Amino acid sequence: MNNHLQVIEIERMILRKAWWLFPVLGVLVSLLFGGPFWAWVANQPMVIHWQDICTLRSAILAAVFSLIPAGWRLGLKVRRARAWTGLCVLLVLCAAEWGLRQPTVQTALWLAVEPRIEPSQHFMREVCYVRLEENAGRATDDPSVIVVGSSQVLNGVDIGLLRSELQPCPVIRRAMFGMSPLKALAMQPFMPFQKDDTCLMYLSEFDFTNQDPFPYAWLRPYSTWASLPGVLDCIPWTTRMHFWRQVSDVSIAASTEWWRARDFIRQIAFHMWAQPEAQTLAASGPDPAAELAENAKARIRFSVAEKNGLEEFARRLETKGVALCIFEGDVNPALYSPDRLRAKAEIREYLEELSLVSSYRFVSVDEQNLELTPLDWLDLSHLNAVGRERLTRRMAEELRSFAREMDASGG
Repeated sequence: MNNHLQVIEIERMILRKAWWLFPVLGVLVSLLFGGPFWAWVANQPMVIHWQDICTLRSAILAAVFSLIPAGWRLGLKVRRARAWTGLCVLLVLCAAEWGLRQPTVQTALWLAVEPRIEPSQHFMREVCYVRLEENAGRATDDPSVIVVGSSQVLNGVDIGLLRSELQPCPVIRRAMFGMSPLKALAMQPFMPFQKDDTCLMYLSEFDFTNQDPFPYAWLRPYSTWASLPGVLDCIPWTTRMHFWRQVSDVSIAASTEWWRARDFIRQIAFHMWAQPEAQTLAASGPDPAAELAENAKARIRFSVAEKNGLEEFARRLETKGVALCIFEGDVNPALYSPDRLRAKAEIREYLEELSLVSSYRFVSVDEQNLELTPLDWLDLSHLNAVGRERLTRRMAEELRSFAREMDASGG
């Protein structure tokens, strides 16, 4: 009890003698607004303009910060402070959540993360790109082509060339390292689909086999209640029970932006002033392309969750009035084996049958007529510049034909 009274007395002494520090702090904070703040976001030198002390903004922030000691004094006078403390904490948390969801704060967050991540953190860099694009919104409401897929799409589709081939139709990229059909379903709320859009995917046995049973680290940055229940429904209940902790993790992420973006906020907290030279260091982490290729060499295991994910993803697109065009994917022939060829044939048959039920366009490898050789591949799973151009031009040709068919049918 005596310790508690001593603490209160110390607090009162601080408020008596140092209350003026709060408005001063408000004035100093006001100097960081505008240019200095955005320079810090971009990891550039900050230039403080001291003449801005004599501005209306400084006066307003000084007044706002003056309310802190006033509220502090009031808190010391309130009896039964525990209930009030709990309410205040709840209000602060709600305000922090609301603030983090604001467009300007979101832009600052994802821009600040980009210069503070290592070159090897490909996934985090792509998340920043997607979140910034979604925060900015679509440039136009005209019917667009939205390209969805894994690193095979990032490396295998030349978005610039596709835009040139399809103009004036806008082309939007929503591809991520490691994206599979189940992950595309999870990411769907961050894909700006509208009625009369076309979704282009590149899928093969590569996307339906040897996948993580519950890729929680991938799902967390994209978890929302708009997609998570559907994702969980696609995963067998035995897997959900086994990974119940991870299910709880992504459920919290679906509820609060602070948890959803926690890894990125931590990146900023640990690298407030990132070292410029760190951005040019050689990547120290595993290469995603090599990791995927190595995974592809393992014994082939089919994933029911991925098939369920594609079916739910296609159903949601159909509900939105979005057309779906799936190109059958491929890998370097050097990766072929009897098991992989059997898996490829099985997935091809599955996609063909599903296209009849879901009314999407499926373009098989035979129909593409590209006859890709090892000379068209950069590695075991990604096309090089030559293969990328050939595939992109064939996709553009098919999309133009698909658009004409949709217009003729009134779809």
